[in-house]
Amino acid sequence: MRKARFKFHSLLHSSSILDKRLATLLTPIGIKPKQARILNVLDRIGPTSQKMLAEQFAVTSGSMSTMIDRLLAAGLVHRKKHPDDKRTDIVSLSKRGCAVLVDVRAVWHEIDELIVEKLGAEKAAIFNELTRELKYALGGRVIGHSDHPVQPTDSPKLKPEPERKA
Repeated sequence: MRKARFKFHSLLHSSSILDKRLATLLTPIGIKPKQARILNVLDRIGPTSQKMLAEQFAVTSGSMSTMIDRLLAAGLVHRKKHPDDKRTDIVSLSKRGCAVLVDVRAVWHEIDELIVEKLGAEKAAIFNELTRELKYALGGRVIGHSDHPVQPTDSPKLKPEPERKA
């Protein structure tokens, strides 16, 4: 009996390898890949509700709350009640979070360069375009980009919190 070969397994395996490499590179920064993505989204769209973050990252509100608690404990975000709805928590990037995001993006650049190194510039560009096309075809969106329903808004109008000294 001939064993079936499934073409998408290579993509899953590659994704798993890259995810492990990413986690390893982010460890000295003290952040996990999904936390890095949350910081990036907050930088792109500004202060937003914890509920919206949970919906957009397709995680439970409890799971997002735990991630935000960890980012808060690390001083990377601020969380406060919405001025008009005390049941809603608004999360924003702290100055320290902005600084860490610079390091995160350097790691992301390193991963991009690894892909170019392994595939060559031309194949890496094709790979990037094909994976982007697949993401959108499957319904994926980039939070805060023009093709995504969640856009930066002027509401809620929250002033950036001053950094607290420990």
